Amino acid sequence: MQFRVESFETVTSTNDLIKRAIEEGQPEGLAVRGLRQTAGYGRQGRAWESPIGGMYQSFLLRPEVPPAQLPTLSLLVGLAVRRAIASLVPELEGRVQVKWPNDIVVAEAGASLDEAAPSAGEGSACGEGSSALCDAAPGDDSRPKRSFHKLCGISTEMHARALCVGVGVNVARPADTASVPAGKNIPVYLDELGFCEGPVEDRIHAVADALCDQLAIVYPLWCEQGFEPFQAEFDACSALSGRFVRMEDLSGNVLAAGTVTRVAPDGRLVLRTPEGVEVFASSGEAHIR
Repeated sequence: MQFRVESFETVTSTNDLIKRAIEEGQPEGLAVRGLRQTAGYGRQGRAWESPIGGMYQSFLLRPEVPPAQLPTLSLLVGLAVRRAIASLVPELEGRVQVKWPNDIVVAEAGASLDEAAPSAGEGSACGEGSSALCDAAPGDDSRPKRSFHKLCGISTEMHARALCVGVGVNVARPADTASVPAGKNIPVYLDELGFCEGPVEDRIHAVADALCDQLAIVYPLWCEQGFEPFQAEFDACSALSGRFVRMEDLSGNVLAAGTVTRVAPDGRLVLRTPEGVEVFASSGEAHIR
């Protein structure tokens, strides 16, 4: 598979252009990227301006798969993002983690996957995540030191019987930090992690190209065999594995709580309660305790 790439200086949002292409009946494989977005939006529809510094890219996909398989697509795209970043900055291989269901985070230097602690704070240019990296109530002095930050957010939307997949990666910290949207997670940028050679536009396109390359590899296999071939890889680099989390809905109601053991083939997060019972979470925000 090879993506057809369309690049723009400024767009309302790359998702808008993909949805228009879906309505026009274009085949899958279109990738749209923009250096700026004037009306980017996150999972809950909150809009903002996206300045130069982020990689904003969306994909048109028309997978012929069972509906039950679709929730695993955001997990697959997360793995593709992680592979793309590792290909450009190999020294980040052990620090870049996928965070169920649609974020990529980076552990601080010296923190292993098991030691990376939760965080809370400002959002990044890539949008709002669906998992809260909160470990204690505000003002709690027992809160452990924050040790991972958000690098990427992913959105997956069904539109006119096709899929619009949007990806935002923090490549370079914007000069105008006031335009960066507030959110639950402290952002980190690739230029702060060693990927800082050359003009920022070139680096943004390099990340976008690497993502297209990796998604072109994993997507056909996912269409043929589902998420099962990627389960072990996801669990090995999961930011939640081995952590006790409380799953909450948007109103703060607890849906489930337990220690994350793995992700199921259908994309649900598997938790083991203190009583030793396995529960499966298909939605909610994961608050790490």
